[in-house]
Amino acid sequence: MTKSNKFEEIVKPLIVLIGICLVVSVLLGFTHSITAPIIESSGDAQADQTRAEVLEGATSFTKIKCDTEALGIDSAYKEKSGLGYVITASNKGYGGSVVVMVGIDPNGTVVGLSVDVSTETTGIGSKAGEAEYTDKYIGASGTADVDTISGATKSSSAVKAGVNAALAAFEAVKGE
Repeated sequence: MTKSNKFEEIVKPLIVLIGICLVVSVLLGFTHSITAPIIESSGDAQADQTRAEVLEGATSFTKIKCDTEALGIDSAYKEKSGLGYVITASNKGYGGSVVVMVGIDPNGTVVGLSVDVSTETTGIGSKAGEAEYTDKYIGASGTADVDTISGATKSSSAVKAGVNAALAAFEAVKGE
């Protein structure tokens, strides 16, 4: 094998491959820099819409500080006109994180609930996100004493823990 053949068979393809990788990496970085704010904005809009759904009549929210991260609280918002609070908590379910967004009126009563069980097993753990189960929490205050779902114990326990964490966080942030 001559020097020319080595260059043609080994070095030249390696240089071409490295060049392609560099170009693709730059293009991916450029695409990410353009799409990241759009994706974030879309996520924020979806979260605002869900907050308005769990706290009926709410139009705008102010994020408030909530020093209860140990409870699994992700965020706390106060509705600007005084309708109540929306507190989001996440807990480990069977398949992953179960996110619970709880609407709480100024008296500390659960008035709405949105549960994301997309990581849970369809038809089993996903039952913890259905209205038949989540509606049992409406009207709860202090702590919610709702039975778990047989066969979906981890998922429904995560929902229950999320609601109870949100109610505990409400006690910490009410009046802010």
